[in-house]
Amino acid sequence: MATAVKQKDPDVDGGFAWAILTGCFLMYMVVVGGIKAYGVLYTEMVSVYASGSGNTAWIGSTTLLLMFGLGPVANLLSQRFTFRTVAFVGGLLVGLGFVTSSFVPSIEYMYLTFGICAGLGYGLSFSPCSTIISFYFEEKRALANGVAVSASGVGALVFPFIYQFLIKEFGLHGTFLILGGFALNICAAACIFRQPRLLSLAKQKSTKRHVHEPEDTDLLNGDTSHNQPKDKTVSQNCCTNFFSLFKFSLFCNPLFSMYVVAFILCMNGYGNNLILIPAHLKALGYDRVKIALGISVMGAFEVVARIFFGWFADKGYVKKRTLFIFNMGVSAIFCFIAPLFTNYYFFLVYAAIIGTFPGSFWSLISVLIIDVVGMKDFTAAFGLVSLCLAVGSAISQPTIGWLQDASGSWNSSFILTGCLLLASAFIVMTEPLIKRCMKRKKLERNEATVELVASDGNPPKRLSTASLARENEEKEILADDVPLKSERISPVYRPYEHQKPPPVSSYEDSLPFAFIDDV
Repeated sequence: MATAVKQKDPDVDGGFAWAILTGCFLMYMVVVGGIKAYGVLYTEMVSVYASGSGNTAWIGSTTLLLMFGLGPVANLLSQRFTFRTVAFVGGLLVGLGFVTSSFVPSIEYMYLTFGICAGLGYGLSFSPCSTIISFYFEEKRALANGVAVSASGVGALVFPFIYQFLIKEFGLHGTFLILGGFALNICAAACIFRQPRLLSLAKQKSTKRHVHEPEDTDLLNGDTSHNQPKDKTVSQNCCTNFFSLFKFSLFCNPLFSMYVVAFILCMNGYGNNLILIPAHLKALGYDRVKIALGISVMGAFEVVARIFFGWFADKGYVKKRTLFIFNMGVSAIFCFIAPLFTNYYFFLVYAAIIGTFPGSFWSLISVLIIDVVGMKDFTAAFGLVSLCLAVGSAISQPTIGWLQDASGSWNSSFILTGCLLLASAFIVMTEPLIKRCMKRKKLERNEATVELVASDGNPPKRLSTASLARENEEKEILADDVPLKSERISPVYRPYEHQKPPPVSSYEDSLPFAFIDDV
């Protein structure tokens, strides 16, 4: 008999996949690269509006909260509509947020324009851009993710100098106005997106199953009005898809929960450096050009590191978990020793280390999630991770700002950042222990089962103790009603195990005989 061969989607790992990767690269460069260069705008807003470091940091924190928190909603909308539509609308909102920020008279309005409006746009653009790549790449998934996320390093390399030039020539408000027009490039990148064939086929099957079946049922019942049942079915389907994206049952997987906590700590430690590097250099008295150069060095090393670690993870020479632990450990050491130095060249090295090691975790985040939950639950899992990253990063940047306001320096913020990165490494180191605990629990559940071997040579049947008790109870009930005793009756029909008669004690008893059932 010929075996059916599963035909591979021609778009996966080839064809249009590279066009999708190009669109994701451009979008990552504008969206995430712009977020990484926010430190330049942050230091300028503190000077222009004379606001505290902690209060001003809430603006960027709100943007990050919406950027990651909208992950599940953006994934739902991307399946309900298309990745292209959702990302395009996100680009319009980012542009609107920047343009309106150019007219605000005080820092309080910036929470609404830049924090909320632009944050909503970033959220609708970032999650589809991060998710669609995994649908178009399988064998080179880690490399493709590495290439895409390296675009944020390109943005971090270029945008600080652009921001400094615009601020010098047009001021802070003029810079926001120009950046609003530049953000519309997100819409251009979104036009390259095409809905994955896997999602398109799933949507067609879901539509046929939930729309056409009620019509057949109504015809059988004699009902010829189909509009109301059809709308009701489609509405229920949308609600089901919405709650399926918030698949909180994934947290029952200890490995998934472990990685979520590690990602939160890593993101907080890495995100703190987006403010720490420019703010600390400014506190040390360095000019704007050197501040922008520090951020650019961080972005330049991210470009190379993310592509390299994505390629290296695909090769499988070292476990992805080991790469993550090593990267977090190295970056934590440099965070601890940073307060001991004031030399500018040391902080250039520090920026390179941060861009190389903790910055590369975005190349590993998708493949680590897929290794734990599989491709089937990847969309829901990535949405949950984004949601948790949003909650975690909401208070991280304001915290280091308040530490600076209280102590008068950024040294304590460096120590806190190092602790976060080191904690993320220690948590991932517990993965072998978690696996052993999961294996032990599985063995304990297996020991709680009872193996029943059928008398007719059938393979053994494993039943839990509860199932065994129910089966014994049913056998006792049947035994009262059907007194069958012959061993020649098939075990399928025999309600209980036949007990052999006691041994014969006389010649008469040893003569051949037959029960009435045996006749």
